[in-house]
Amino acid sequence: MTLELELIEPVKSILSDVEAATGKPLKFVEKDDMNSFAAVKIARRSMPAHIVFYRKQHDAIINHLVAHECGHILRMFGAAEEKRLIPAKSRDDRAVLLEIEGDLNRISKLIPMKELVQVVGTWRNGLMTQLTNYPPDIMIEKWIYDGYPELRPYQLQSLERQNKQAQKGISKNVKMITPAKIYNSSNIMNYAFFNILGSYIKADLARPYRNTPFSNKGKQLIKLTEKDYVNTYEGDISMIDKWAEFLGLSKWYDWVGFEDVPLDYLNSV
Repeated sequence: MTLELELIEPVKSILSDVEAATGKPLKFVEKDDMNSFAAVKIARRSMPAHIVFYRKQHDAIINHLVAHECGHILRMFGAAEEKRLIPAKSRDDRAVLLEIEGDLNRISKLIPMKELVQVVGTWRNGLMTQLTNYPPDIMIEKWIYDGYPELRPYQLQSLERQNKQAQKGISKNVKMITPAKIYNSSNIMNYAFFNILGSYIKADLARPYRNTPFSNKGKQLIKLTEKDYVNTYEGDISMIDKWAEFLGLSKWYDWVGFEDVPLDYLNSV
């Protein structure tokens, strides 16, 4: 079912910018079986429109979420077509499993192996989403904060909600049933992400992470990020690779051409 959302003027202006930059409109589609409140499918050459999925039950924060998703589209289309790469699951699955094999043996005493196999996929997807989204997300949030002051209240609420969700990953219970590499990498990225953005938008998003074991590596990741981030889509790819190298996750994904993504691209979010 397709519906028009009630969006504020600055967001409508961003939607117009997307259409002008890409030559394609945005289509809004209600989709309630998502983990997030909004998600975007950027149009491939053969698609007539970019598709923004959103949950029926949403609040005014949707204005920030739509603006953020549009930021991803504008960044991608700011790059030459041959430079539009997107992350995909690594072809070397065995290497990834070997890295966490010891922990999987330990955790299999707590979670039946049959369930564990499914959980591994969820962990891995979640970690790769963080790794490949956080660097560009930082730049998009700065762009929203600087360019669209009317969106700042929604932006703060949205980031606070995201932060609250991320904090669940610090718990001892999560630590017990998560491979150390995944647990530590995820929390180090959260430390860096919420510190950088909290500082930029003048909100104390980093408080939950301050006195945690992730602060030393987190501070190093912040330094690496702020040192030489080139604010372009190519710069995003480069920074994602730097984060991956820093965290030892370079084997966990591959880059593929955007036009080479699977034909069922529309069927998954």
